[in-house]
Amino acid sequence: MSKELDLLNIDELIAKESSFQKIMADGIVTDDELREQSERVIALLDEAERRFNADDLLFIKRLFAETNVLSAIYHYHELQNLNRHADF
Repeated sequence: MSKELDLLNIDELIAKESSFQKIMADGIVTDDELREQSERVIALLDEAERRFNADDLLFIKRLFAETNVLSAIYHYHELQNLNRHADF
């Protein structure tokens, strides 16, 4: 949790993932890395469909979607703050 806003800090969770660390090691995200990460997520979703019942899957998909919404709006919020500071 971020102490600043008392929010779940998705960036911290992402930074701990070995896949993110590997992709970002050179500071450049390639088309291949983007495709491979997409395939990794699809494989995990396929595995979830085999492992969990329909109600659990619905919950997992909602959690996945809402987590991505949080990540996206967190980054938009940061950009808004940068733009506000740039105007001064």
